[in-house]
Amino acid sequence: MKKFYDREQEMARLRDVQRQVYDDCSRLVVLTGRRRVGKTSLVYRLLQEWEAEAPGLYFFVGRKTEAVLVENFAEEVRSTLGEFVPEGINTMRGLMQLLLEIGKRRKFTVFIDEFQDWDIVNAGVFSDIQELWDRYKKETRVCLIVSGSIFRMMEKIFKDEQQPLFGRDDCTIRLMPFSTTTIREILADHKPDYTNEDLLALWTITGGVARYIELLMNNGCTDAEKMIRYVCSSGDSFFVNEGKSILIQEFGRQYGTYFSILGQIARGDVSQSEIEAALGMKSLGGQLRILEENYAIIRKKRPIGAKPGSQTVRFEIEDNFFRFWFRYIYRYSSLIEIQNMKALEQIMIDDYTTFSGIALERWFRQKMMESCQYQKIGGWWKSGGKNRKGNTDDFEIDIVTETLNGDVEAYEVKRNAQRYNPHRLTEKVEEMKRHLFKGKNVAIKGLSMDDM
Repeated sequence: MKKFYDREQEMARLRDVQRQVYDDCSRLVVLTGRRRVGKTSLVYRLLQEWEAEAPGLYFFVGRKTEAVLVENFAEEVRSTLGEFVPEGINTMRGLMQLLLEIGKRRKFTVFIDEFQDWDIVNAGVFSDIQELWDRYKKETRVCLIVSGSIFRMMEKIFKDEQQPLFGRDDCTIRLMPFSTTTIREILADHKPDYTNEDLLALWTITGGVARYIELLMNNGCTDAEKMIRYVCSSGDSFFVNEGKSILIQEFGRQYGTYFSILGQIARGDVSQSEIEAALGMKSLGGQLRILEENYAIIRKKRPIGAKPGSQTVRFEIEDNFFRFWFRYIYRYSSLIEIQNMKALEQIMIDDYTTFSGIALERWFRQKMMESCQYQKIGGWWKSGGKNRKGNTDDFEIDIVTETLNGDVEAYEVKRNAQRYNPHRLTEKVEEMKRHLFKGKNVAIKGLSMDDM
């Protein structure tokens, strides 16, 4: 068995639910997370652990007819459970009822992958499962795990009061990309003498998404140049097609406008007015809200201490890979269309230092979040302040934190430690203290690649 990284907390929760099922009655677990993050691998691991005590069924909801899917699922029931499935069962309702009848006399797990795609195959399945689950749950011992990678659909199915499966989940787990510690561990396993430059490149391109890391490591791509070369290996490479294939499923027919917005954010237009001006469009507030609230692809950044309704807002793409994809793949799609991948590769290499510098700041913020030592982590900025000479100046502090003890820290992030300017950071902090953290001591520090 290949090495399994991280996921201790998620596995512990799944084990706990599974034990409750086998000792009491059925439970429904909802597992969400972006595509490629490792949901299927996580549940496979669980099924392998419990194989001796209770079998596990795996159903993948592909975009086929219901009858074909049920035929495949029935064969899985026959081979894994050794149970008789009548040939006449050709609906998911019929198969689900059979499984729950079996669940009255034996315990097992059912994992339904890409559950949200029933909405395409037969949306009535959700009502069927709800009715059967309510009827059978208390008298059966079935651990039903459903996973989905289209965020808006899984939210709708289980969180919308108008939907039949609303409130039926006993446990919801959202699987996130790997932590900074795990990314470091994976890279060390494949390149014991890795450098922080290698580590930053892996974080910048993959953002900790399991499948992306696996692809790069399996192909010996352990430094920035090799990673970029692999991404640009052909116009049909996995990474070139990945962003579009994921997001078109999320956005549907409206993807063009959303892609344009995300493309501008990736290029550095981070306020609503900048995005609207660049695209020649007005009133994009609704689309930005949908990207943030419905899809969780972007997030608002406000200066630390700003009120929730403050108009001092910047937008950023949450996912590192999507930042990378829109910065290069989407922006230079014309090069891909004419198969000029060498030119794209060179653009990435030439721009890498600038782009990865932004990712470095995100690395430190993520690392701070994972430490659980802070009550606030953010940045601070203000336009039109006054510097020591009395001139109008813009002030921005990369990272400002408040510890659990109330201590305040301000950080300037530079790839090269030699470029850290403590005097300039002190000026910025003094300006910040005119508006925030008045009377408090603010510790200042520079962070560079040496501190990763």
